Amino acid sequence: MKTTHSIRAARPDDAARIAVLGAHVWVHTYAAAGVSEVIAQYVTAKFTPENILALLNDPGIVLLVAEANANLAGYIVMRFGSHHADVPTEIETLYIQDSFAGCGIGSALLTHARGVAMARTGNRAVWLIVNSQNEKAISFYRARGMTQDGIAYFELGGIKHENKVMVARD
Repeated sequence: MKTTHSIRAARPDDAARIAVLGAHVWVHTYAAAGVSEVIAQYVTAKFTPENILALLNDPGIVLLVAEANANLAGYIVMRFGSHHADVPTEIETLYIQDSFAGCGIGSALLTHARGVAMARTGNRAVWLIVNSQNEKAISFYRARGMTQDGIAYFELGGIKHENKVMVARD
């Protein structure tokens, strides 16, 4: 199902909405067993309007938002100069509110981001890290031509969580 949406560069007045959406998606995705103290501390420290504003003020970051009916439906954070192999553009975050999954917003954000990467670096290639247990996201990236190119780990509360490094070169 497609939905009418628009994509644009994030603005400072989007910071609170981006922080809330980020926290919502992160908890929905990674706290399936409930919200532990470690998860609560991580989410409340990471997903703040101040942290979003810091991203917006970073010249090595591009943050795009997708809106549907003037409401935030998703966002993507691109980090330039964060190399994996020969790929200089990292997709640091791609979050879509669950109610918009399957509507084409994630694909549109990823396509738009690759266009921004081409304009900025002369190369459409991107890389990202995705939790190895997140089969839905892994399937999404594979369906868009991304392949696994290594393993990385995310540590939270002293526990290492395996992630797949995915790359799209073309």
